Amino acid sequence: MKEKMFILATTLVMAGTLSLAYAADADKGKALFESPTFAGGTTGKSCVTCHPGGKGLGSDLFDRKKLTIMGMEKDSVEEVVNVCIENPLGGTAIDPQGEEMQDLIAYLKTLVAK
Repeated sequence: MKEKMFILATTLVMAGTLSLAYAADADKGKALFESPTFAGGTTGKSCVTCHPGGKGLGSDLFDRKKLTIMGMEKDSVEEVVNVCIENPLGGTAIDPQGEEMQDLIAYLKTLVAK
């Protein structure tokens, strides 16, 4: 019984470690950026509708301490992304630490680096 509990505990620790070690994928992020159904979007719009080629994101996007979107001040790019998902896209906010957000952020970084 102790051996089974040890195996279970080890498996859970390894699974948690693997999820923390997720490597963001800019290609997956690009697909999300271009998808009108991303995060359950209902308006037919995608991120690229308002930001073709990264338009309007600003080269300092990841350096700013505060970001303003639709008259609201936000503390992080992840918060801004969720405002866009909930409003123009008509979807549901995603986990700020989740894989989709990490992928999308990785793609955004390729846009502002230009």
